[in-house]
Amino acid sequence: MKQSIYIVLISLGFLLSSCDLTQEVTIDLPDYESEIVVESYLQPGLPFSVLLTQSVSFFDELQLIYVEGATVTIAYGNQVDTLTELTIALNTPGLELLLDTALLNDFQNFLGDGITIYGSLAPVPALYETPFTLKVTTEDGEELSATTVIPSPITFEEPVIRFDDENERALLLTQFQDDGNRRNFYRRLLEKREEQITENEDGTTDTTWVSDELQDFLVDDEINNGDLQTFGTAFDFVRGDTVIQTIYSITQEYFDFVTTRDAALGAS
Repeated sequence: MKQSIYIVLISLGFLLSSCDLTQEVTIDLPDYESEIVVESYLQPGLPFSVLLTQSVSFFDELQLIYVEGATVTIAYGNQVDTLTELTIALNTPGLELLLDTALLNDFQNFLGDGITIYGSLAPVPALYETPFTLKVTTEDGEELSATTVIPSPITFEEPVIRFDDENERALLLTQFQDDGNRRNFYRRLLEKREEQITENEDGTTDTTWVSDELQDFLVDDEINNGDLQTFGTAFDFVRGDTVIQTIYSITQEYFDFVTTRDAALGAS
């Protein structure tokens, strides 16, 4: 595969102002080999779910290519759960609570007729620091496996709400105690939920909750090991706003993956 890349060298000062330094360079790139992408999250109380897709080239059309017909199991303790292949239609009632309605419409072509996952009705047990092993076997015999643990949960203190001098806008402060006996990694997610009411022709109304993501970042305790951790916001809220904040305790492997992924996206 060949891709043409245009490199433009911007002139520096008056010495090069009259030079034309534009040159077309052709780079030979190897043929792209698609790989299986496995994505799964373990949260106690929520069902097991695994998303299997095929990766696509950087230069190809953005699309989700689902891997179907695979055998997927998750083992923990003395238990082995076999997940079932499911296709969730985009018009499934309740799906708009997870994804914004506008987002579903915008990504209709990207998602296709539905979202295909491997799932189980059984909830993820609260077995902290216990190994969970995921195994995937595709129809053509390819095998993939991974093992992780659910880190012990953290408990944060009662959130603090402070208003500005005019008592019109508020900020949110959240604190929790870091365990100084181990290295810890966290994910902070903050969403503002808004209720949208649509009036129908028959006089009835439909209510949809739409999320606006305000913060989503990862941190470790390398600087503040064993100290009181504090997350805050600007004066972004008014009385009556609905705010959902989640603080995840995550593994170092997940922290490293997201950090390097974001760096790669920024570089591209």
